[in-house]
Amino acid sequence: MNAVANTQNTAHRTRQAALRRKLEDLAGSSIQRDELKIETAADALDQVISSTNRELAVTQLEVRTRLLRDVLASLAKLEQGTYGFCEDCEEPIPAKRLDAVPWAHLCVRRQERAEARVSQEEMSIGIAA
Repeated sequence: MNAVANTQNTAHRTRQAALRRKLEDLAGSSIQRDELKIETAADALDQVISSTNRELAVTQLEVRTRLLRDVLASLAKLEQGTYGFCEDCEEPIPAKRLDAVPWAHLCVRRQERAEARVSQEEMSIGIAA
C-alpha cells in the first residue's frame, strides 16, 4: 500500500471514530418530554416563559435530529466508499473541512451558498436570524 492510500485510510478511520463519538453523544443527550409539555399558567409572564422554553426545546430537537441524520449518512457513505465528496458538485471535500466537521456533506463553497439561500428566504418571510 502506498503512503497516500495509507494516509487516506488513517484519516477515514479517524473521522469514522469521530462520527461514532458524535453519534454516541447525540444518543446520550436527549430533550426531556417535560420541556415540550404545554402547560397553562395563570400568570401571563409564566405563559411567555413556558412558551419560549418550549420553542427553544423544539429548536434544539430539530437541530439535534438534523445532525443525527448527517452523522448517520456520513457513516453510511464511509461504508459505501462515497464519503468525502460534495453532494452538490461532487468534488472532494477538503480534508481540513472533514477534520473539523466529519459529517459535512457539502464543500465550503456550496455550504456558503446554501446558508446564503436560507438567510435570504428567512429575510423574505420576515424571520430575523
